[in-house]
Amino acid sequence: MTSNAEDTIERPYKITGMSPNLIQIDILDMNIFKNTDIEKFKIGGYIQIQDEPNQITLIAMIQSYKTKQLDNDTKKTMCIIDAQPIGCLKGNKFKRNAHQITIPPSDIQPITGDILNKFYNLDKNVTSLTLGSMSIDDKIRVHIDGDKFFSKHIAVVGSTGSGKSCTVAKILQEATKTEQSSLNNSHIVIFDIHGEYATAFLDANILTSDKLILPYWLMNSEELEEMFIESNEENSHNQISQFRYAVIENKKKYNSEIKKITYDTPIYFSLEEVYNYIYNLNFEKVQKDNRNPLFNQEYFFTNKLNFHSNGTVNGDFNGKLNRFVRRLEVKMQDERLSFVLKPHEIHEKEEFKTDALELILKQIVGYKIDDGTKDSNITIIDLSGMPFEETSIIVSLVSRILFHFSFYYKKLQKINKKENDTQKTEVPILVVYEEAHLYAPNSNLSKYNSARFAIEKIAKEGRKYGISLMIASQRPSEISETIFSQCNNFVAMRLTNPSDQNYVKRLLPDTISNITDNLPSLDKQEAIIIGDAITIPTVVKIDDINPKPTSVDIDVLKEWKKNWADIGFSEIVNLLQKKDKF
Repeated sequence: MTSNAEDTIERPYKITGMSPNLIQIDILDMNIFKNTDIEKFKIGGYIQIQDEPNQITLIAMIQSYKTKQLDNDTKKTMCIIDAQPIGCLKGNKFKRNAHQITIPPSDIQPITGDILNKFYNLDKNVTSLTLGSMSIDDKIRVHIDGDKFFSKHIAVVGSTGSGKSCTVAKILQEATKTEQSSLNNSHIVIFDIHGEYATAFLDANILTSDKLILPYWLMNSEELEEMFIESNEENSHNQISQFRYAVIENKKKYNSEIKKITYDTPIYFSLEEVYNYIYNLNFEKVQKDNRNPLFNQEYFFTNKLNFHSNGTVNGDFNGKLNRFVRRLEVKMQDERLSFVLKPHEIHEKEEFKTDALELILKQIVGYKIDDGTKDSNITIIDLSGMPFEETSIIVSLVSRILFHFSFYYKKLQKINKKENDTQKTEVPILVVYEEAHLYAPNSNLSKYNSARFAIEKIAKEGRKYGISLMIASQRPSEISETIFSQCNNFVAMRLTNPSDQNYVKRLLPDTISNITDNLPSLDKQEAIIIGDAITIPTVVKIDDINPKPTSVDIDVLKEWKKNWADIGFSEIVNLLQKKDKF
């Protein structure tokens, strides 16, 4: 690891304490230390410690300095360095195992730039991803294994102003970069909660509420009931049972060619007819001698039946579905939900039915569907113009569609491979959940169940089918722990909240958890990258990007110093009142 000349130098320090999580180094002569190695020992820097046979080298990261007074009369002090063991170098291979070194170790030295470069220079057959340089030495570019990074789940965390959005954009720009004029085979779907990523990906397909094809009949049981049924109502069990019955029967009516139909089968049913059924059931009158009539198809087809009162009594559900009827009416009349509940009105064509599923899959995965769209590596689902209270359902629905696409594509590959004995092209998908704590929190509230379950399913099973996720959040402690615990690569930026710091620290391996002590003091666009994709945990200065997302901070005082602004209030009012489309 070192030259013969370096081996002859008498080092002014020695190891005085060693444990799996801490190495203590005493600086014996500060004068010699200042003249030889002080510039090489930096907070966040690396040192190498060798055992007697010099076969194994322990790698550690410098965590802190402290001083100790040796003599009260002369006030002579000694410097003590604390370092965190992060792994061992055996031969030319680094492993995260700090327990193999012989005690006592024989030599300690700072790691030079040449050795650090060897850590980050990957094999030629590895597809590398470069996001920036070492924070303590900008001459050393940090290369990570792109396949290990994207094939496993990723967490990007950081407080407001830490540069999280730019870092996410940098990662995705590098992933989709190509030297050719044609598209590569990357497929990335971003849930953009604030509408900020369109400016960073000029060739992306931007799916706003007036472009996204997402009809209600794609929803499963949890999503339908989350949208239309209040779970804590006294009659919610009656609402669920009759709604479920009506949906299944109506699906059978419109899809007679399908043999097995369930509540969750993604096929067309008429929401308007289901509403008719619920409404008529709520006002049903039956003959006294026939209180339980057979299912009446007329309930679907006729809006607000006129029941005769002579010789009749109330039906079993008469008056018990009042609130349910009203809720259905409110949802169906909400223009903000038209892209889900009345998609044919927005797209000015016939209502999307079962045969539109292929079109829906193409749009979400990033394929051209008509003259107004294009093939694109990036699909941005702009949630900023959609009702916030329905965000969880939209995220859940799209996530399930992507999971099922990957699942059945993988299944089709196996069938085709058996028939043709050829290897088919993989279609890996990365799903980016921006500000995931807003719709997949660590909460038992029913309104978050569908999104949380859908994301957890991808987190637990997605990798087997070529679908991985990136969780981006400024409040990681509020996200479902099931989701975060499945992440293998972390890009941790400045976190100021102690709960978030402790949460991230708890999820990391014990041997490197102390590195997160730096989280509160990281500079903007600095990140600790930890995981399977990087050789050693490293504090990286993320490169600047162009173009950037619109989340870039405003220079407030600079703007204030400009002349008084002439604001177009009428245009703002038009947008607020939705007189014009966004």
